[in-house]
Amino acid sequence: MEQIRRNIGIQLKKIRHHRGMSLDDIAKLTDVSKAQLAQMEKGESNPTVSTIWKIADGLKISFSSLLQPPKSIVNKISSSEIPFLTEDEGRYRVFSIIPYDPERGWEFYRIEMDPLCSYESVPHMDGVEESLTIVEGSMKLILATEEVSLEKGDTLVFSGNQVHRYENSHGTMTVMHLIIHYQIV
Repeated sequence: MEQIRRNIGIQLKKIRHHRGMSLDDIAKLTDVSKAQLAQMEKGESNPTVSTIWKIADGLKISFSSLLQPPKSIVNKISSSEIPFLTEDEGRYRVFSIIPYDPERGWEFYRIEMDPLCSYESVPHMDGVEESLTIVEGSMKLILATEEVSLEKGDTLVFSGNQVHRYENSHGTMTVMHLIIHYQIV
């Protein structure tokens, strides 16, 4: 828990300085008191999940960006250490390769879809753009107004603030790389 406290403090201070904001400015945007924000920046506070969400929503950043340790000049990512989540009874796997960083403005995922897998994503906040590249196999992306078929090597860029469904109706696994870019206000 101590490391997470430190990470939150470092990341909050970095975001504040990067945006040229004062603690008062952040307090107004997030509805978190200036005193609590100051304690958090010093690593002296154990904020609740609700408090972290208030800050993330107020600053229009991802929740995880506040929890990440400061980045180093070189960062090797070992495939055995990449966290992942599953959906569709384990047939849809999302590997968080490069987590969101406010300075970068994007996050990078590897997604594996077994045959006959389907996953529907809820709309993301306004300004979110998704870029996906098919590395292996093929798939269909279904949006409210259109369907796009993608083959190995194809890349598609689309607005993520709409319901979108990924479908692999083929007999082989589909692997894609996905970059989610957040518009920083």
